[in-house]
Amino acid sequence: MNKHSNTSPKSAAFSITNSYHNHINQSMNNEDDFGCIKVEISDLDNSCPNQTTLSLMRCKKQIIHPFRNLLCLIGWRPFGADSLKRSSILLRIFNIIYPIFILILLLFNYTYEIIVCQGKLNVVTDTKTTTTTTSTTSLSPSENHTLLNWSSLIPPKPFHKINVTNTDTLVCGHIFTTYILPDLLHFIAFIIGFIYFRTTEGEPMYSLMEKVFIHADQNMRQFSPNRVIRRLKIFLLIGSIWVLASVATHALSNAMNDFAHPLIFDTQNNLKGKSVRYSLFILDIACLLISNCIHLTIVINFVAHCEMVVFYCKSIRTRLEEKSIHLLEAMKQILDLGQSISQLNSLVSRMMSILIVYYLERTILGIILLMVNEIKEPIMYAYRALYPMVWLSILLFCLGQAARVTSKCEKFHRVSLGMRVYGYHAASSADLDGFLLFLSKAELRAKLFGLTIRPGKIIFILVTTMVICVILLQTNIIKSSNFFLQ
Repeated sequence: MNKHSNTSPKSAAFSITNSYHNHINQSMNNEDDFGCIKVEISDLDNSCPNQTTLSLMRCKKQIIHPFRNLLCLIGWRPFGADSLKRSSILLRIFNIIYPIFILILLLFNYTYEIIVCQGKLNVVTDTKTTTTTTSTTSLSPSENHTLLNWSSLIPPKPFHKINVTNTDTLVCGHIFTTYILPDLLHFIAFIIGFIYFRTTEGEPMYSLMEKVFIHADQNMRQFSPNRVIRRLKIFLLIGSIWVLASVATHALSNAMNDFAHPLIFDTQNNLKGKSVRYSLFILDIACLLISNCIHLTIVINFVAHCEMVVFYCKSIRTRLEEKSIHLLEAMKQILDLGQSISQLNSLVSRMMSILIVYYLERTILGIILLMVNEIKEPIMYAYRALYPMVWLSILLFCLGQAARVTSKCEKFHRVSLGMRVYGYHAASSADLDGFLLFLSKAELRAKLFGLTIRPGKIIFILVTTMVICVILLQTNIIKSSNFFLQ
């Protein structure tokens, strides 16, 4: 007879009940601070046969995670927010202190720019060589180093009698339009971005990504998930290059002038002066890096949202052209697309509009400084040429993305007219007329400053600006020392 036959049903049931209670107690001991039992989902790995799921996982790893790390860096997202466990007390205190620390760095950067006239952006004084006096003075090598200016970019060799340049007083004109106004715009964009990402956590863009990947077709190269991920990775790469170029341009400016500023350099104590000078330089670069990362975050959020809208629009329009989607389902997706564009035109567009003014002001100022520059130094020309290029590139990039959204969405009208003429499945003329009316009422346009951005408008503004600049140069209203612009 089997040895288990001696076990009664009652004892067997009791044993099963004990094992069940032990399992429950073990699960409760393993639960986290939120009182939730940790559940492992085994089908979300690389062996998952669903291509949409794999694409979303790859997008989260390669795009969303780096973007969230960028948000944490500038204080717009708490550290450890993705963790399922409850944050420790130290981490929660750090998440309170860190945004305050970022705010202090920004305020220091704004103040430091005004004190040292950062970038030398005065059109009157910073584009001409400095005049010298005839008095001779015996100077030490450390004092001689403080006399560097824009007209003498290479430190002179130590000698006793030199012509002393008249740099006792620092001229920093147009402080409000050159420094205070751009810094105010940047600070407002920072506050709006902080509130937006702390309240929404970027969910509008993430949900739009999911919609795009769900409706994407793996077999169509134009809007396949791989193409979407590749495009967003290119945006992140371009943004990183822009941040490095901006920091390098600023470092070139500091290396040429701010190192030699008498407010920074202590002529009485050479060692102490060098330590203070380099400390301020490193702190200034760190503040500028945080400031440019704020620019990068707002721009990447805006252009990525625009790109998702463009891919979503292509997906719907292609199915309409192929007549592979029902008319009612197409209207539902277009309505959902309009809601995504409305989210784009809300706080995301307002942050971007504020920075567009910032970029436009910097671009105009940089072009003017390049045209009227009279300092015949290669390094100076390189700096003056790089400065407007940095800001013009990001300005055109943002405007171009907004214009693409409007341009792609307007193609729905062309498709709908073809449907009205040639018919669409079994849809009646009344249904097609209703579809035309629906598209005419749908707000499928990207806006900045509350105005619709179209490619024609951008081209018209650029051509008009170039014509005006040519007229001003030809009539000598703007006089340039550059041989090619005379």
